[in-house]
Amino acid sequence: MATSTKELMDVDDTRLLGQPMWSPKDPSSTRMDTFRRKISQEHGVALENYDALWKWSVAHPSLFWEAIWREMGVIASKRWDGGPGASLDKDAKIYPPPLWFKGARLNFAENLMRHCKTQPDRVAVIQSTEVDTKTGKLDERQLTYRQLWQSVANATRAMRRRGVKVGDTVASYSANNTENLIAFLACSAVGAVWSSAAADFAPSGVLERLRTVQPKLIFSVNAVRYNGKVHDHISKLRMVVNQLAQEQSICSHTGQRLEGVIVIDNVGEHGASLDENWTTWDSFLSQGQSATDEDPAHILFEQLDFNHPLWILFSSGTTGQPKSITHRAGGMLLQLSKEHLIHGDMKPSDVTFYFTTTGWMMWNYLIASLVSGATIILFDGSPLKPPCVLWDIAERHGITVFGTSAAYLAALEKTGYMPIEKHKLKVTQVLSTGSPLRPSLYPYVLKAIGKDVLVGSVSGGTDICSLFAGHNTALPVYAGEIQCRNLGMDVDIFDINGKSVGINKEGDLVCKTPFPAQPLGFWRQSEKKYEDSYYSQNPGVWHHGDFAMLSQHGGLVMLGRSDGVLNPGGIRFGSSDIYELLEAQEGRTGAMLAIDDSLVVALKTPTGDDEVVILFLVLSGKVTEEQWNELVAEVKLLVKNKRSARHVPRFVKRVAGVPKTLNGKRVEVPVKKLINGAPLSSINQATLQNPEVLDEYIRLGEELRDELKRVA
Repeated sequence: MATSTKELMDVDDTRLLGQPMWSPKDPSSTRMDTFRRKISQEHGVALENYDALWKWSVAHPSLFWEAIWREMGVIASKRWDGGPGASLDKDAKIYPPPLWFKGARLNFAENLMRHCKTQPDRVAVIQSTEVDTKTGKLDERQLTYRQLWQSVANATRAMRRRGVKVGDTVASYSANNTENLIAFLACSAVGAVWSSAAADFAPSGVLERLRTVQPKLIFSVNAVRYNGKVHDHISKLRMVVNQLAQEQSICSHTGQRLEGVIVIDNVGEHGASLDENWTTWDSFLSQGQSATDEDPAHILFEQLDFNHPLWILFSSGTTGQPKSITHRAGGMLLQLSKEHLIHGDMKPSDVTFYFTTTGWMMWNYLIASLVSGATIILFDGSPLKPPCVLWDIAERHGITVFGTSAAYLAALEKTGYMPIEKHKLKVTQVLSTGSPLRPSLYPYVLKAIGKDVLVGSVSGGTDICSLFAGHNTALPVYAGEIQCRNLGMDVDIFDINGKSVGINKEGDLVCKTPFPAQPLGFWRQSEKKYEDSYYSQNPGVWHHGDFAMLSQHGGLVMLGRSDGVLNPGGIRFGSSDIYELLEAQEGRTGAMLAIDDSLVVALKTPTGDDEVVILFLVLSGKVTEEQWNELVAEVKLLVKNKRSARHVPRFVKRVAGVPKTLNGKRVEVPVKKLINGAPLSSINQATLQNPEVLDEYIRLGEELRDELKRVA
């Protein structure tokens, strides 16, 4: 490195942006570089570096994705129709989303479970739950690849005996445990379509999803352990099931009906009284035990079209009905395999972990890493109860790929926690998503976790259940930058006129050519809603809704959501510009230490032709009026000095809480709507974990609009 980690810790984010943090010791030995050389030889092209490989991959999409098929060793009963270059029609446009690999037949679960035969005694899955406060112990169990195969074999037969068939839907309202994984793999083996919601989702939010999905089976849990307490789940499950049944009986319902509820004994000491016709997990598996004339280890994997639906993921939908995003099995297999095996260079010797719930796409991302033969770790509980819990697990099981969020890393930095001082770690990659990873967190990770760690900020989303840009073991890491645009993803940055802006200029992230991970559409929702979500803003490209910038190193700098972009006086900037300052340790002194959370949105001026920046702050503890005024002055001065006068919020208001999605992400659009006068009915409260905070924003919006009128 050109600059030491310690030196970099002493400078601010603006100066840190783009500074070198990490470089691969031997890029030529990485799978990415091996793949580059293979493509160069097979296609007779001189691809001298990653940038050249990326350009080739987006210029020749059919040849590229066929090369990925071969590189990944896809298990298929039938290859696609036609020869080289036939995997995608030559005149295919990005919308309507084209079909890929027409004629190919495969099964997603069969591909994920390929290593059950090659390394049956290796540990496939480790399940760990939050520390039991009574015993002080982690509840852990594990399955070898052989045991995973047998459990899926039993679950697959049980599903078929319950009448689950190709095209049916199966749902999960569950914790992140091995049973949930087994249920998904069985669902995929049968050819049914999976959808999951986290156990901490409120019944109203789950109902909104299941009304659309209309599952034949629901898998759930008796209870969960979180933040030092055991929380009953049966009452929430009962509300969902009863309401769904009631609606199906009242309405003229001709579709699939709920026929079974399977409850997992997730917290043994809690117990549960199951409703009539509900089944325990053990009873469900026993229904799948083979007869004497059957091979108990046999799994019949349905061979399905490459474009057959695999799972339905839901967007947060904070201002409307959540989008029921339907992903195709073949597209997910190629895309996620490419990300894990080529970009991440994952091997069977790896132990991979991502802190996630079953309601976030990172659960799907995590379990897909089974394609590598690695050991995956499922954790359920609070990541900060105690703060060392995830690092205890990392040390005990030798985690090499540690996946988390920018918010978690910021929380660790704020507390001054240094995992490397208390644990013997084998972590080689720290992957971060959920929000932009500010530059100062890069040197923190190197200092706190390991100097030879690849800090991989990644960006994609529920919409594609994968990445547009992410980590790359063959490339250097620069602070504040995502390393690269991923292979096969024709990512560019457009201005408001739909033109490419080039390097170091801000704009909207788009993808210009088709890719197999494009959703098929929205399950039981209109095609118009699907088109309007991604293709109407800039016809001919995928408009993702992220505000970003291409760096001189070929990577991306993420600046927040496009719908949260601020534009005072015609100067556009992302809300992350301000969040980074408030969350950074450098500059946080005195009253600023009281800031617990923040939200930045724009308020329209009375004439409607301009807007001003509003900053909402959540504080810990009480402050006097004098202390508040000092804090506001300090924040404004910091923003002015570190950003610009344009960035300085016109108004700073204290609030009790920041609205968060069910997955814990702050949401700006609902607050922006409310403070600008939209009614509360315009907000889908079922998709928020704390909708009660919205009333305060309505009141403050009225005050702010009146104040702007007075000073106009």
